[in-house]
Amino acid sequence: MIRPLVIILICLVAFFRCAQQVSPTGGKKDTLSPNLIQSIPANKTVNFKESKIQLFFDEYIVVDNINQKLIITPEADNPYTYRLNGTSITLNFKKQFQDSTTYTLNFGDGIKDFAERNPAKNLKLVFSTGSSLDSGRVYGSLKDVQTNKPIFDALVGLYNISDTLNVSKQKPYYFSRTDSSGVFSIENIQLKSYKLIAIDDKNRNMLYNAKDEKVGFWDKTIYAGADSIHYNLGMALSDNTPLKVQRTIPKVNNYGVMFNKNIAQVEVKFAGQDSLPYMLENGNSIKFFNVQPHSDTTVVNLTVTDSLNVSTDLEQKIAFLPPRAKERQKDPFTLAQKPEQGKALAKSFTYHMIFNKPVQLLDGDKIELLADSVSRQPLKGLSYKWNKTRNELTINAQSTARDTIKWELPKGSVISVEGDTLPKTLIKHPVIKDEDYGMLSGTVMNTDTSVAYIVQLLDEQYKLIDQHIGTTYHFIHIPQGKYFLRAIFDSNKNGRWDTGQIEKGIQPEQIFYLPEKLLIKSNFELNDINLILSTQ
Repeated sequence: MIRPLVIILICLVAFFRCAQQVSPTGGKKDTLSPNLIQSIPANKTVNFKESKIQLFFDEYIVVDNINQKLIITPEADNPYTYRLNGTSITLNFKKQFQDSTTYTLNFGDGIKDFAERNPAKNLKLVFSTGSSLDSGRVYGSLKDVQTNKPIFDALVGLYNISDTLNVSKQKPYYFSRTDSSGVFSIENIQLKSYKLIAIDDKNRNMLYNAKDEKVGFWDKTIYAGADSIHYNLGMALSDNTPLKVQRTIPKVNNYGVMFNKNIAQVEVKFAGQDSLPYMLENGNSIKFFNVQPHSDTTVVNLTVTDSLNVSTDLEQKIAFLPPRAKERQKDPFTLAQKPEQGKALAKSFTYHMIFNKPVQLLDGDKIELLADSVSRQPLKGLSYKWNKTRNELTINAQSTARDTIKWELPKGSVISVEGDTLPKTLIKHPVIKDEDYGMLSGTVMNTDTSVAYIVQLLDEQYKLIDQHIGTTYHFIHIPQGKYFLRAIFDSNKNGRWDTGQIEKGIQPEQIFYLPEKLLIKSNFELNDINLILSTQ
């Protein structure tokens, strides 16, 4: 009697195990978006005077961050609450809409079906509180000036024309957001003139934050007619916030003055008889060094120029901390190089030695350039120059090395303004083998001979590889890979790209890209890759 019972139990266990492993079968996956079957008011209704809007769909729905995704133009300043009821949603606005105005409610992907979260497509409702619908339209596209890429989800606004327009404090009257292709369209707007401005609007407050957000604008006022032109806007970061001292860092050996933004250059004038060595550091600060003699408090007048070429005059008092011991502990004296140690060098090269303190003494007889440990050239016999603050040395040299280029800096050959020296230093670089690299050459072709050009080669991450100033270029020693080629219209001929200034109506300097990436191969040269362009 035992065996049949055991068999029955085994069968039952096997049955339940099999039952647990089989997943229930369902119907075909829902891939359809919810369809709007009715709205109150109906689309393109006129003389609408209510403050409640209802939408009815053909299936159960949910909302997804509707407070962010629902775009109402013109900007209504009319708070609302919403209520879901299965297949419908009701929006209750606190106030009635402004009279004689056409409104557009664009829901984006804020309403989705309940089962699979498929968003309702092209869900938009237009109505007028007056007797007719506005028919104006403005459309176009946005691109990043520096990368030539479309910008997604940027705010494109139409602003009423005013002498006091300030986009950091005023929201647009009409607005839209760009799609993944950078395209925007603002419809059903009043037929009149506006200022067209686009901002990155990362925090989605509809106000321009110059510190962090890109901006683009049309030079002139535009007219929003029924047949608008296509507006192409370029966007760039343009930090026009006033330059100021963000904080100071007093120490025993040095005194740091840090600014709220990067600076391009600085002029330093000392009051009275004082003078202190100084240097720029990290792009946004000046460091003064405690080198005697000087007053207990040293006063300096600074003229600081930012990346927008805006200069600001500041007075700064410098007071070092008193030493805690008889002997002051100095920061180590260090050296960095460009190219970095270990990077391959051509036999003809430009080299940068960057010190973390201004240099008081450099012995050009003791510092030597070595070629394969066979020949030695003293720095004194090479072409070199200091930057203004004597912490960066630029060297132009040629070497006869076949395998290795070396720099030898004996101890005591470089002495800082604090009197300390580098330890004995040996820097090594392999010699570039020409057959491992490619070359690229061509011409910028433009009928406007008054314009200066900067031709740049960039890798796929938009990192600058090399540049030439002028209408012809010849890039050598390019590692194999894919690259972008672009030309900058250097309108002010300062040798760099300058961003725009919306408050002065100045556009960023134009950048023209070769449409396709270039494939550079080892031991291969691309010639006559010409950039044919014209200024706008």
